[in-house]
Amino acid sequence: MKTQLLLFIIGGVPFVFNGQTITVRDQSSRELLENVIIQDKNNNQVKTNPKGKADASSLLKNDSAFVFQHGYATKKIFLSSSDVSVNLHAKSVFLDEIVFSANRKEESKMDVPYQMEIIKQKDIEFTNPATTGDLLQNTGQVFVQRSQAGGGSPAIRGFEANKVLLVIDGVRMNNAIYRGGHLQDVMTIDPNMLERTEIIFGPSSTMYGSDALGGVMHFYTKNAQFSTDDKMLVKTNAMVRYASAVQEKTGHLDFNLGWKKFASFTNITYSDFGDVMSGSTKLNGYTNTWDRNFYQQRLNNRDTMMINPDNNLQRGSGYTQLDIMQRFNIKTGQHITHYLNFQYGASGFLPRYDRLNGDYSGGKFRWAENGYGPQKRLLGSYTLNIDRKTIMTDNVKVILAYQKIDQDRITRRWQKTARTSQREDVMVLSANIDAYKVIQEQHELRYGIEFTANDIGSVADTTNILSGAEGKAQTRYPDGGSQMNSFAVYLSHAWEVTNSFVITDGIRFTSTALSARFVDTTFMATRLPFNEARQKNQAVTGSLGFTWKSTDEYKVSFLTNSGFRAPNIDDMTKVFEGTGGIVIVPNPDLKPEYSYNFELGINKVFQSKFKFDITAYYTSLTNALVVRDYKFNCKDSATYQGVKSKVQATQNADNAYILGLSGGVQFDFNEHLSFKSVMNYNYGRYTDTKKDTVIPLDHIAPMFGQTSLIYKNKNLDGEFFVRYNGKKALTDYSPSGEDNLPYATSNGMPGWFTLNIRLGFNITKSLRLNASCENITNNRYRTFASGINAPGRNIIISLRYKL
Repeated sequence: MKTQLLLFIIGGVPFVFNGQTITVRDQSSRELLENVIIQDKNNNQVKTNPKGKADASSLLKNDSAFVFQHGYATKKIFLSSSDVSVNLHAKSVFLDEIVFSANRKEESKMDVPYQMEIIKQKDIEFTNPATTGDLLQNTGQVFVQRSQAGGGSPAIRGFEANKVLLVIDGVRMNNAIYRGGHLQDVMTIDPNMLERTEIIFGPSSTMYGSDALGGVMHFYTKNAQFSTDDKMLVKTNAMVRYASAVQEKTGHLDFNLGWKKFASFTNITYSDFGDVMSGSTKLNGYTNTWDRNFYQQRLNNRDTMMINPDNNLQRGSGYTQLDIMQRFNIKTGQHITHYLNFQYGASGFLPRYDRLNGDYSGGKFRWAENGYGPQKRLLGSYTLNIDRKTIMTDNVKVILAYQKIDQDRITRRWQKTARTSQREDVMVLSANIDAYKVIQEQHELRYGIEFTANDIGSVADTTNILSGAEGKAQTRYPDGGSQMNSFAVYLSHAWEVTNSFVITDGIRFTSTALSARFVDTTFMATRLPFNEARQKNQAVTGSLGFTWKSTDEYKVSFLTNSGFRAPNIDDMTKVFEGTGGIVIVPNPDLKPEYSYNFELGINKVFQSKFKFDITAYYTSLTNALVVRDYKFNCKDSATYQGVKSKVQATQNADNAYILGLSGGVQFDFNEHLSFKSVMNYNYGRYTDTKKDTVIPLDHIAPMFGQTSLIYKNKNLDGEFFVRYNGKKALTDYSPSGEDNLPYATSNGMPGWFTLNIRLGFNITKSLRLNASCENITNNRYRTFASGINAPGRNIIISLRYKL
């Protein structure tokens, strides 16, 4: 859309500078700000470079100019002759900013009909998250379930796991074994390497294809920066952090080396997380809930239940994490840039705390060992960006990517000597071509194609921990190999009918093909009734949105769109032992699930100080994939690994729906003090026509939100916030088992709240201290569907050096 540079009314005496070089920083964080615009009264403009500096020699001297940037209060300065710094104050209340993910291209948020949340680098550094799960939870708009300390499964609008699409630097992370339960893959993304994260709420299959039923989380990593002059651009960022409740010790380093045509960015983070100490202030009526009274230990070749001297300490929950990223950028012409992106993440052994502590049989543990790992994620991608204008395009971006994911599961039953190892190796090749064209200034076209190819290898074996003897074991996925491919083409269009009215529309066609082969079909007392599964599916999805707007005053949007998800290898072929004596078996007769969404959003700003926003939505699902009771070879139970279990499978429900409300308010008392609050509510049900009943849908979080009081000054910023969850009643739990009722209480999951405070202080321009205290009252609680207690009182200290 047309770029509109808005000069805000500035009160008071102008800042008088005698400068030809102007350096611009964030007032609170002291961060150097790039692409800040400095404009004189004749509309001459200059922008700051990556070092936050701008040469003002081309502007009018001895006259006033404006310094402004999206999200900051505009300052009026007076230009003269010496070099001076400008400190910009970050605004809390504003409507417009630049977004990238809604239509895979940079545009104004005011033109987009989607509900979106933007997490910027300065927000990440201030909130200081230990993991990307924490980063998402800090928004107050994403619910995060945790099965273990190294877990974090985000949910959007009642959709979770393989119904939410994860994208990193334009490459989809969702692969053919993303499961429908609780998914921890977001934890393989290092929050310290992120430049920004954009969350799109609601179906987004028109632009992103399968899996985007609940929305999209697009993670943008820090990019290598070119130098704008003949000097090498060197930028360094180092951080150390300690957290008391988990005995976390993290070290991080990233640095940029940039020349005019070549730039390199290197990132490395290592974290050592100890056992989680839960809160000691227990909920009323739940004095013995979630105690860790015993823990597993191997003594004299025998599994032993050891008494835990501190039942608040969740023994066996610690882990380590290593993340490395290397990026290279190369310019080979005025309009052509090449980007190389390498990412590697590896965890140590990740104990399944929910299974180790939560599963009992006859007063004893069911598991002596249960966990993941090590889990590894490797990504290599090449991006070609062409900015040359042609008849068909103004910009073309090509992304070729390779991913390799290793997921291992290691289990051993209590007092048994056979350790089972299940190893999944996933290789994904993908190609994206995205094009952009502006026609007569009022029309924007975005179109492209996408191809993905998944290859899954699944092997398993047992090892006797005493003798070392090895044997065969049941694989989690087909032992003959599995493949899943997809091809898609899309077209999106935006029409700026007037300066205050925009229509957005789009359509996408996707074709998927899946094949899987079982060699050994005798993993239960009766054989699997088939040895091969094949499917081909096609889907057409679309979107239509209307946006009425008045910059920095109001925005009203209406959106109707559709989403779909093709059954993947995990849905159709998985063999898995669930909670509560349940075994999940393969079901090859699945169909794609579709969602049809209607939403209305209203955003309004009053006097540049008060803002409220509210979004109401209704999502209808057909052929919704849910886990429910199933008959395997005409029987409702089966013996699996020597245990008779109730049989369930992923199946298509007749229909389902989710409705909800998301809202927030912000208020600036003055330029230093502001108030912010967000709240989210979801309600979901599906129809079981066989039983003629309406049943609670799984993954529906109770009401949750966050309320903050925020302070910002020249060298100090702080936030006092309350985080809260409502109660999840027993009657609202899904019978599928995905809600993990055995890990709740006899009355469901109680509501809870925590009091928290965080501070950031600039010791020097380059050195910053962050300190926070989370869960000040040391409450013991769990988020809905989680199998581990949240940390108790947690003192977090970090020191960051930036040059």
